Amino acid sequence: MTEYLPRPHDETLRQRLAGTAATNDAAFVLLVGRSASGKTRAAYEAVAAVLPDWPVVHPADADELAAWIEASHIGPRTVLWLDEAQRYLTGAPGERAARALARLLDQVAPLSVVGTMWPEHLRRLTESRRDSGDETPHTHALLTGRHAMITVPDTLSGDSSAVAAAAARDPRLAAAVRAAGPGDRVLQHLTGGPELVRRWEMGPDQWFTAPEHAVLTAAVEARRLGHASAVPARLLREAAAGFMDSTARATAGKEWFPAAISALTTTAGGPVPLIAERYARDVGDPDSYRPDDYLEQHVRRVRAHRAPPAGFWTGAVYARTADDLYALGCAAEQRRRYGYAAELYKNAVEKGHSRARAALAVLRETTDGRAAAEETAAMDPLAWATLAVSREGAGDDSAAYDAYRRAAEAGDVWAWPAMARIREEARDPAGADAVAALAAAAGHAEAWRTLGRMRASHGPAAAQAFEQAVSVGDGWGHMGLAQVAERAGGLVEAVQHATRAADAGVTAAWALLVRLQWSLGDHASAVAAAIGGASSGNPEGWSLLAQLRNAAGDTSGAAAAHREAAALGVGAAWRELALLADSDGDSVAAEAAAAQVARTGDPEAWTALAEARAERGSAAGAAHAAAEAARVGDVEAWIRLARRRESAGNSEGAELAADLAADRGSPAAWAALSRMRERVGDRDGSRRAVLRADALGASAAWTALGRVREERGDAAAAERAYIRGCTAGDAEAHSMLGALYLEQGRLHEACAAYRSAVDAGLPHAWEGLLSALAAQVPRATSAQTVHRLRTTGLSADG
Repeated sequence: MTEYLPRPHDETLRQRLAGTAATNDAAFVLLVGRSASGKTRAAYEAVAAVLPDWPVVHPADADELAAWIEASHIGPRTVLWLDEAQRYLTGAPGERAARALARLLDQVAPLSVVGTMWPEHLRRLTESRRDSGDETPHTHALLTGRHAMITVPDTLSGDSSAVAAAAARDPRLAAAVRAAGPGDRVLQHLTGGPELVRRWEMGPDQWFTAPEHAVLTAAVEARRLGHASAVPARLLREAAAGFMDSTARATAGKEWFPAAISALTTTAGGPVPLIAERYARDVGDPDSYRPDDYLEQHVRRVRAHRAPPAGFWTGAVYARTADDLYALGCAAEQRRRYGYAAELYKNAVEKGHSRARAALAVLRETTDGRAAAEETAAMDPLAWATLAVSREGAGDDSAAYDAYRRAAEAGDVWAWPAMARIREEARDPAGADAVAALAAAAGHAEAWRTLGRMRASHGPAAAQAFEQAVSVGDGWGHMGLAQVAERAGGLVEAVQHATRAADAGVTAAWALLVRLQWSLGDHASAVAAAIGGASSGNPEGWSLLAQLRNAAGDTSGAAAAHREAAALGVGAAWRELALLADSDGDSVAAEAAAAQVARTGDPEAWTALAEARAERGSAAGAAHAAAEAARVGDVEAWIRLARRRESAGNSEGAELAADLAADRGSPAAWAALSRMRERVGDRDGSRRAVLRADALGASAAWTALGRVREERGDAAAAERAYIRGCTAGDAEAHSMLGALYLEQGRLHEACAAYRSAVDAGLPHAWEGLLSALAAQVPRATSAQTVHRLRTTGLSADG
């Protein structure tokens, strides 16, 4: 390997790994960066330097990871290596692995879990889907919870003298530096990525033959549209035909596919375009393939606004797993290819995917009507509940109620409170009570609690609902009664109900008791409630007690309560201790508290100090705190500091902070500066900043700038920015351009822009496209077209 050149994120990573051994802690460190940014090499170098005597465990896939953890095969003083962590955290196997991994982090120490991931994979796994609920709560919690996420830049900017010195020692590095030019993307040239991209960009029958180019493109498209693992050979064979023209299909020859695979999986130098794998557990020929990472990321960007041809969708039915079929079905539906989506969902249902029937039922309600949707839902409670949510979103409460009822009959306990809510919102309290009574008879109190919350402004009615919940044995009903009593001024009665809730095992009741006893002036009982909560596993009472003491002017008592909370693992308590000390002028104690929580990989205290000091005008102190926050992993601290400096008129300081954010892997500060400068009329400064953001890979920077220009009434400049955003690969720019053209009456251009956004899978672009089509003349024909498209979607090729 070439000589390793440390960058700012390396210090953060190594300190975090060292901390696991020094503090007997367990840590999940996730390196997030684009392809060929050096994530894996950074992880390797850090483990080799900091934990050289710890064994490294590398499971093959999610199933093996979960099995090893469940069998207790991973012990203390181990590095669990999860390179390309999305492979372990996708779909149902990934959810099982995430649940096991969270348990491992709680039970085994010291332990270091090291993972890498692309930003787009992280967004996909952590995004909240309001339409279908959280499909993977354990994965979402693992990736958004308490762990050190470190952003890795894809440049070697920073110490140019170190790069030059290393290049003088290694001709490979020198060649990469020359090839990279002023862009600083030396790492990519070391891997040969740009050359592979150049060859693909040449098109078919140039460097690659037409079949080779088609197979390679089909592999990238499958991965882009949701196929998580390596792509099966049969899918590639069927899908590749859609990427060849009629001449290529006629002249390819009988052995075109094995010939293409052979050429793409071998190389005479440089990276292999297509990497062969074997999914089957036995030894044998490859049966699956995945494209080179760097090429995949490039093709994802340039094809982001394009939907694949019909041939791809017909081949997609050969996806390997139920999760892959479901993901490709979602991609087809998002792009309004309803026929292909239905076929993929059906295949996923047959393979046992838990959510595919629900998705198919909702889709069929759009394409084939209510009867077909209900036939599809059958006796699946999730399908009925999803239909209910869809109908309620469309404003059809009566049909939604019917679907929730069918969901409840099929065993969905959460359908009961939804039915009660619909009746209550329809001003039918008797009907709502009847639903809650039926639910209670089945042993479910949540409907009564829902009604209690909805009737909060009517004390007696709320109390009656919570009493009904209590009658079913629901401890949370006592919590509701305590809150009703508190609002009515009956603090003693509220304490009685909160105590009953705590006795019933509702740990949140202890914090409520802290507040109630404090309000009664019984501070000793408030402390006792905080202690009781901590002993039951809920330290929130100590944090609340600290806030109450601080509000009463007892800063030393507040600090003592925060220390109790911190000792119980409340990271936010260290932040509050830091802020308390800093406000008292004790910067040493403040920074000691921030450093204490930073040892666990949590930068929150340093970030809060940076913001507080910037607010007070302490530039040096804010910069120091922001640097520490970024070192622990919070690059946003530099971004916020850049904004503050720009607002204060310190452009040079703002750009320095933006550069430091970029060195940590985030160009967002430069994008933010471009918008701020645009708002104050500094067009030259805005352009310099957005060009810098674009050069650093912030594809959405132009689109965000276009919005600012549009807000300021400069439609022509906004259009130019949106066009640059389209070129940069931001799919949202096409939608914004469509809206701008529609407003200006440029209907043909609006349709084209919106169509690209729909092909990119942006859900909100569909209504925009239909509006642009409806506005065309003759209106009668346009209306018929729109009516047809609402139920059929788009054809595969146009």
